[in-house]
Amino acid sequence: MTTLSSKLTTCLIKNKLINEKEMLQATKSAQNQGISFVRFIVENHLICSDKIMHSFAAELNLPIFDLNNYSSSTVHQFPLSAESICQYRILPLKISNNILSIGLSDPTDQFALDAIIFLTGLRLNIHIVDEKKLTILLEKIAHLTDHLELSLLQKISLEQETPQLHDQANTEEEPLIQFVDRLLQHARQLSASDIHIEPFATGCRIRYRRDGILHEVTRVPIELTARLLSRLKIMAKLDIAEKRLPQDGRMHSAGIDIRISSCPTFFGEKIVLRLLDINKITLNLDKLGFNILQKNIFLKNISNAHGLILVTGPTGCGKTSTLYSALHYLNTPAKNISTVEDPVEIQLEGINQVNILPKIGLDFVKVLRTLLRQDPDIIMVGEIRDRETATIAIQAAQTGHLVLSTLHTKNAIETIARLISMNISSYNILNAISLIVAQRLIRQLCPICKQPENYNGQTIFKENGCQECYFGFKGRTGIYEFLSIDEKIAECILANTNMQKIYNQWQQDNNQTLYQAGFEKVLAGTTSLSELQRVLQC
Repeated sequence: MTTLSSKLTTCLIKNKLINEKEMLQATKSAQNQGISFVRFIVENHLICSDKIMHSFAAELNLPIFDLNNYSSSTVHQFPLSAESICQYRILPLKISNNILSIGLSDPTDQFALDAIIFLTGLRLNIHIVDEKKLTILLEKIAHLTDHLELSLLQKISLEQETPQLHDQANTEEEPLIQFVDRLLQHARQLSASDIHIEPFATGCRIRYRRDGILHEVTRVPIELTARLLSRLKIMAKLDIAEKRLPQDGRMHSAGIDIRISSCPTFFGEKIVLRLLDINKITLNLDKLGFNILQKNIFLKNISNAHGLILVTGPTGCGKTSTLYSALHYLNTPAKNISTVEDPVEIQLEGINQVNILPKIGLDFVKVLRTLLRQDPDIIMVGEIRDRETATIAIQAAQTGHLVLSTLHTKNAIETIARLISMNISSYNILNAISLIVAQRLIRQLCPICKQPENYNGQTIFKENGCQECYFGFKGRTGIYEFLSIDEKIAECILANTNMQKIYNQWQQDNNQTLYQAGFEKVLAGTTSLSELQRVLQC
């Protein structure tokens, strides 16, 4: 028995809540049953759970949390699955400054504490709770209808072979069908953008990406992993027999447009589902996060009859949403608008969208050349990946067309260097590009629970966490830096000046960097300084 356990059992004996003989017997019985001694003595009515709670809190000088004030529906806001919460018998209370406050009835359960630290990567702040009330809440959590129920999967016969899972078996009684439907519904309820299904040696991990952050929601037994993956592949009309090569597909379920990508890994196929809730799409330039000056510059440039507008940044920074919002704004019967994408992400009425198919030779270059013969006004190229695509896009911009596209670069100035590395001449860069926009997405502070703090004499806000948000944040917005090529920048580019000098000249012209745009939102209370530093890694 650990020192802490000894201290607490001595405390119970000292307070005459139980005698030494009863305690020894209870401890031994609890060990035989594989449960904590606190749980054993409460379940066997040896001591009232309320008295245990107050004794432990007083002995260890720990705060008490009243579970009458706890809502079991809030557990999805924390980076712990319902299964982990029930397994380790802890309740997540709130997260603030990388500290997870938890409630538990047995502070001697070091195994549970270590597991929670490992699963979350957070430090713990312990509160003592009533064991009887804890049990009631854990039972509710285990049966929450908006959480994934692995009991559905346990109904599946392990003797059934995966290839026998036919699409015709799509009945409401089929546990696997119910589990997959529950998975998609749950992700939609939490506004997850992606679902990661990852097989490993001991089981299959399922994670959601919410507001750009991945967190685990549950695990599926390894014996059922192949069947789960096959079900998803059937829904997307992929080849369930092909497990050696990557596959891509698309499906639609309950108002969600879903892109699916499978990739063979050491322990089986990993599947990632990209979710697009059609009912929540808002292609509104006012919702992107531009400040007034940025919005005016953007509107001016996309309203031009010709020129190349490039939106840059890493994967997942919102480039496609910016381009689609621009197309939505420009979409009128007077304009012939076409796109070439890999893949088409949002279907826009009135716009001709082409999905490239490299397997049959339908690539960006071939489609672009065809679109230029289709009397276009505006062309959107999903991504410029090579010199040939860049050359055709620039030629189109120079011959009377408005072209919008994306590049993967860290900032606006680096976009110039990327094009030069593709052997695009400085002359063509200057004559084609109207505007370069670099962007990132940052999480917005929850307006209900954000807390003020002092920063160099200024009041800013930090995340806290409540029932209405996730880790103290709710939704995301964009931050941007703009590069319009003026005379001084053009002179630097033509003189083959290094990028640092071009960047210095750009700053001298009072242009706003990504950090400055983000700090503007920090001062406005939209986001926190720690979030800005996380996104920009500074």
